[in-house]
Amino acid sequence: MTILVEDAVHRAREVVATGDPDVARAIIAADDAIDEMHVSLTELCYQLLAREAPVASDLRLVVSVIRVLHELERIGDLAIRVAKAVEDQPVVASHRPVYEVLLQLADNVVRRFEAVREAWSANSIEPLDELDVVDALDLFADPLVQRLLDLDGPDAVRVALAAVAIGRSLDRIGDHTHIMACRLRYLVTGDPAYLADEVNW
Repeated sequence: MTILVEDAVHRAREVVATGDPDVARAIIAADDAIDEMHVSLTELCYQLLAREAPVASDLRLVVSVIRVLHELERIGDLAIRVAKAVEDQPVVASHRPVYEVLLQLADNVVRRFEAVREAWSANSIEPLDELDVVDALDLFADPLVQRLLDLDGPDAVRVALAAVAIGRSLDRIGDHTHIMACRLRYLVTGDPAYLADEVNW
């Protein structure tokens, strides 16, 4: 499921970069499989809780998986929101200052998700060090707003609406990715401070 969602994140970045309608359609078409996995894996987790009554680290694992399944499903939905903006991509791309901020944000989000996917795959928090290297998500908000305020011309409103929709979706993908990172840190270390970070995010 994580691999499918990672594909959706990469494709969302490609939609921002190229406006390829085939890529946008691929994101939407793949979402049914993500949703089906979400339902199936959640049900399996509930069955484990009911039949095995896990405790300690096993219980922490099952509960954490349930939490992360929700985050993955939401990321898939947010990728669809980017895909649905594909028709507006050419006009957004024609305004280079706006386009460049969105593309930088998309690249940032891809790096974040790759690091978190690797960390979960390895059951290790070491790959999460990458999150300390990439720019903070909130550093993109002010530059994007400023560039939107500078827009002029007959397509200014259309560009602004599309850019806000894309930017907000990418930012939320980053947020859900951060929650996955917090949950893994809690799972590996058992430190409840990471749960507090997850809740406060």
